[in-house]
Amino acid sequence: MKLSWLFQFIILIGFLFLGHMIVSLFSIPLPGAIVGMILLFIGLLTRLVNIKWIEKASSFQLKHLTLLFIPPIAGLFLSSSFLDILQWNILIILIVSSICCLLGTAFTVEWYEKLKRRRAK
Repeated sequence: MKLSWLFQFIILIGFLFLGHMIVSLFSIPLPGAIVGMILLFIGLLTRLVNIKWIEKASSFQLKHLTLLFIPPIAGLFLSSSFLDILQWNILIILIVSSICCLLGTAFTVEWYEKLKRRRAK
């Protein structure tokens, strides 16, 4: 069953809204978007949500995700107050944590692809 792009987007927004509702009801110290992503992940694992129901909308969002982050980051670097608080130790922490995130993602994707190839054989 393939759903329209708009309905797929509404499903994703529904999980976001559900995450925000759970956080506000139970006073969980997490962002609602994170709780919504965890709920979506659990739904995908338990097959309550079919991947085909959200595939088009989620791939569209992932494709254009960097465009959403460029204006805020450019504005942050261009502000004069940012240069005042930027210190070498913070810069080193940002660089090291970014490298760790990139390497962690790369190794996870590589592991997943190997696992997928083994299952296909």
